[in-house]
Amino acid sequence: MNKLKWVSSLILTIGIVLTSYNIYPINLYVQSVGVLGWLITGILAKDNPLIFINSVGFVVLLSGIVYSWQNIGS
Repeated sequence: MNKLKWVSSLILTIGIVLTSYNIYPINLYVQSVGVLGWLITGILAKDNPLIFINSVGFVVLLSGIVYSWQNIGS
């Protein structure tokens, strides 16, 4: 589980860098993978606050991805 935490943290950090350079929507995809890793970590650890915050984060990022699909043709 420790490797999952580190890999997820690294992926989230890359997503944050992409966001700071406004590399959209790739940043959403990268951050979604990192958040999903932390969500899995929370589930495995039975850590409810970790599950909660990463579930919310994943839904928000997923909604941003869907939103980006709708604006491709615009």
